[in-house]
Amino acid sequence: MALRSPAETASRTSARTVFAPSASAQTAPETDGAWWPRSRILADELPAFFAAWPTDRGRIQRILYSSPDWDDHPHSVNVPSRRVKTGTFPRDDTHVLTVSMEDRTDHLIRVIAPGTADDAAQRALDGDPRASDAPTGDQIPRWDGEGGSL
Repeated sequence: MALRSPAETASRTSARTVFAPSASAQTAPETDGAWWPRSRILADELPAFFAAWPTDRGRIQRILYSSPDWDDHPHSVNVPSRRVKTGTFPRDDTHVLTVSMEDRTDHLIRVIAPGTADDAAQRALDGDPRASDAPTGDQIPRWDGEGGSL
């Protein structure tokens, strides 16, 4: 497999993402957006996600992911102009990224499986919680910080 630089990966594919404009206008219950990656290789997909991230939300410090959603399980990933720490949820099958910001806020991003049919994925991007098996509401774990507890 050929390795790609973050810039090459980001330009190769654009992230299929939608972000809620504010905390009061959420994409789906308890989430701040949705992401439909093109593959199950997190290291290849995160550069495009970072490129799509709204700059007014701040700088991403760390990404927590659901390990069953991905074929690779990196501890850090090269993204444009830096390297970002990544980690996994202590509980699997969340289908959510927790995007931890430098200001210590977290954003929950619903992950739509890469193989999802276009129409179902579009409904999920539009905020329909029935469009995929992603958890909603109280099913979404909240990360308690660096201590590793929920």
